[in-house]
This record gives sequence, structure tokens and C-alpha cells, in this order.
Amino acid sequence: MGVGRMAGPNQQAERRPRHSFEEHTGEVLVRLEAPSLEGLFAEAGRALAELLAGEPPVPKGQAERVQLEAPDRQTLLADFVNELIFLSETRKKVYSELEVERVEGGALSARVRGAEPDSLRTAVKAATFHRLEISEGPGGYSATLVLDV
Repeated sequence: MGVGRMAGPNQQAERRPRHSFEEHTGEVLVRLEAPSLEGLFAEAGRALAELLAGEPPVPKGQAERVQLEAPDRQTLLADFVNELIFLSETRKKVYSELEVERVEGGALSARVRGAEPDSLRTAVKAATFHRLEISEGPGGYSATLVLDV
């Protein structure tokens, strides 16, 4: 199952955030791309929302602040996704509107909004450190993240 915006072979690749999934028994490998580190983290949240609810409901209400610190940006990415999973479980919302304001060193600051879905498509238990990687290239950032489902 693939998701995202891909340029055709004769089109200049436009650097927009995107994600795709590879499913394995008990886990889903998520590949992420974005022109900025903040965009990469926001795309991870959108990928999670899609896994949880398919087409996430339109966010309602006030944005919630998420602030995290971790020893490195890979751990920060896993912690951010795990925080979104925790918020989804405890508040019964899927967070599809994400504004990652800052990812610097091991600190993240974001505002997220969500809404209660009619039903969940996939239960996601946690982001893991298995195959977790963030890379920077000439077109921006890419990451691989495995989710335990």
C-alpha cells in the first residue's frame, strides 16, 4: 500500500512531504520524506493518523502543545510518534493536523489538533527503534520508522 505524492519520470521531483508503508507481520515499516526536519516529523504524525483511521476526521477544538526532549533526533522521532499514540489512546482522538514548530538538537515543540474517529482501522501499539533512521540529503530529509501494530 503506498501513499504520498510522487513525481513521474519526466517531471522534476517536487520536494513535498510524503510517506509510504510496508506491512510485515505485527509491524508496519513507514518511509518518510520531507524538505525540512520539522516537515519530516509532521509527516510521521500524518502517517500515524492515516494508519489509525484511514481518512482521519477533520480536527476540532483547540490545538494541544507537545514538547519533548531526547538525546538525539532518532529517539525524538520515536518519542514524538509514541506521544501521539498515547494522546490518541487517552483522548480518543486521531491527530491529523500537526504543526511542528521546532526540532533542534534533541528538543521538539509542536501543536497538534485531532478529532474522534468513527472507528479505528489499525491499532498501533508503539514506534520502535528497529530500523529507525533519519538521513539528510540534498533534497531534504528521509526516515524509516517501524510501528508495532
